[in-house]
Amino acid sequence: MKRLLIAILTFFCVLSCHQVSKPKKPKNLISREKMVDIIIDMSLLTSTRGFDKKNLDSNGITVQSYIYDKYNIDSLQFAESNEYYIFNLDEYDALYEKVDDSLKVLKKQFQEIQDQEEEAKRKKDSLDKLKEPDLIPIKHREVKNLKPENLDVEALKKKD
Repeated sequence: MKRLLIAILTFFCVLSCHQVSKPKKPKNLISREKMVDIIIDMSLLTSTRGFDKKNLDSNGITVQSYIYDKYNIDSLQFAESNEYYIFNLDEYDALYEKVDDSLKVLKKQFQEIQDQEEEAKRKKDSLDKLKEPDLIPIKHREVKNLKPENLDVEALKKKD
């Protein structure tokens, strides 16, 4: 039992001493700008999938296949490029900062569009309400519009 424990500890010590080498720059490295666009699209598609999964599934859209087709890349090229950028942490941080900034701009633009659509709907609803016929019966409207000088007092007395 002791020998097994020593063997396992030795194995983990040897394994932990293994140095992680910096990945070589891939021949077909995806440019930083293109990688930003890819990550933005992946974020948007992933969030859309959370809201409208049924529609995406019924159209046969998967995040990976859509991204690979749109940017004319394959999974290996993306994986190698992603690994390269992840290992270069400063570059990866700068890349994700651009992604974050772009997503904030998109969110602001979509919010402005949504606000404009809601305002247009409110105006349309107000106009539609104005077009509705009055709910006050005609005989009550006539009484409301009467002026004292036009009243026939004798006719009113006869009704009482």
